[in-house]
Amino acid sequence: MNHGKGEGILITLAGTIGAGKTEWGKVIAKHFDVDLLEEKVDGNPFLEKYYDEPERYSFHLQVFFLNHRFKAIKSAMAHPNSVLDRSIYEDAMIFARLQYENGSMDKAEYETYLDLHENMMQELNDLYKQQVLFKKSPDLMVMVHGSFDEVMRRIKKRGRDFEQIDGNPELYKYYQDLYDMYENEFVPEYINKGISPVYVIDIDKMDLYNPEHVNEVLGGIEETLKNDRGFVYPEEIE
Repeated sequence: MNHGKGEGILITLAGTIGAGKTEWGKVIAKHFDVDLLEEKVDGNPFLEKYYDEPERYSFHLQVFFLNHRFKAIKSAMAHPNSVLDRSIYEDAMIFARLQYENGSMDKAEYETYLDLHENMMQELNDLYKQQVLFKKSPDLMVMVHGSFDEVMRRIKKRGRDFEQIDGNPELYKYYQDLYDMYENEFVPEYINKGISPVYVIDIDKMDLYNPEHVNEVLGGIEETLKNDRGFVYPEEIE
């Protein structure tokens, strides 16, 4: 399928650890009949090491994720019709910043990371201007949000050993701080940057396995897309 600028659908999800981004991403991608590009967890050489020694591995982990997401979003922007289960914007606005604020990254590491992130974002913008990429930003961000208790319940249910808080108050505090940044700062800052409209899924109210809830969410996503760009599917303007 050939795309002109602005055509196709590019949706990215956002939300704290354990919110359910990937599972909602699968539903959204299936609905729009597009590819889901998932965050790389399996095969990540730094993830478990980070949970054991955050001060040593936070920079390595964030650079690994940033590189993976840069490749994913560049591919998605070159070939619209994708859903990404985490955005590249969260890397600098949430994760790296928190690592710096809690002391896991030092100033030199943080500034190096931000410089790398900025260079990547500039390259995306330059490639769009050169018409190599068909998108300069997502059409929509879907924010997967819920109560802290519900998020923690899901982390426990998911069962990844390195994510569990038993006997690890520092990890529990990390989850709290991460949650607070998403709840109080991320969406307003994202909207202020004018990147894309935002649709919020409340996981305390919307059950992924309830067809009525799923239809309500998908209808809300379509409505948000239509209100912002005047259409849901590109063929509507042909």
